[in-house]
Amino acid sequence: MISQNFTKSHLSYDEQIALLESRGLIVGDKMFARKKLEHISYYRLSAYYFPFQDEKDKFRHDTHFKEVLRLYYFDKALRKIIFDAIETIEVNIRANVVYHLSKATEAFGYMEKGNLNISYVDYINLMQTIQRETQRSQEAFVTHFKEKYHSGILPIWMVVEIISFATLSKFFKALKPEHETLTSKFDIPPKVLKNWLHFINHIRNICAHHGRLWNKQFAIKALIPKKITKFDGVRNDKIFMLIMILQHMFKGLDTADGFKDKIRALLAEYPEIKISDMGFPIDWESRL
Repeated sequence: MISQNFTKSHLSYDEQIALLESRGLIVGDKMFARKKLEHISYYRLSAYYFPFQDEKDKFRHDTHFKEVLRLYYFDKALRKIIFDAIETIEVNIRANVVYHLSKATEAFGYMEKGNLNISYVDYINLMQTIQRETQRSQEAFVTHFKEKYHSGILPIWMVVEIISFATLSKFFKALKPEHETLTSKFDIPPKVLKNWLHFINHIRNICAHHGRLWNKQFAIKALIPKKITKFDGVRNDKIFMLIMILQHMFKGLDTADGFKDKIRALLAEYPEIKISDMGFPIDWESRL
């Protein structure tokens, strides 16, 4: 049912610019602003208006359209760095899970409930999810395997390559303690790593859908390891917490990937960005 209270109507690009100007935003080059609104959309940009307003729909004195764009482009660049870093971590985790689980349980041991620390209901749901994702895969190696062996049941090293990161996170959560070898690399309890993978997946999905990371308060909260002091006092629902987690995991996997330097370079390029909105503490550089 369409809400009877909704009264907003379509606005042309020129009308959108006029609305922004009526609210005190200095647009300047209207052709430039029009092109940006065509490419980005008024609604997507609206999330970046709020830092320049002390009250709703009223921009602070001397606020320019290009300042809003700068904030948008900062967030876009941050998202790319984060997404790329998550990919590196994700590939490493897939490789480690495959190696150690196949060594312990062979190619199809992942399907046996006895090899998993999971309830029967969760086991059935996990197996059904893996089967669905296997069936819809169009990867050449999957097609070749099915044709050669006349089976849709794939060995663990194929499964881990095609399941989603969300499913991988659930699968890792179901591992028995003796198969949780990654926790020793990161020097954290299995409970923390399982939570971190859930946290990472949540933010990965935001990145994949071009969502906002700057100043975002995430719905999923990360667990803070008690014995690692660099995490003390860090907000566990802001992007800096993820940056801390990724940097910590890079060290454990011995694959730094220049991540820390990319973050530093981005902040240097956008010195006007208020980093406290992202959960950065004053001593953030020493923590990294």
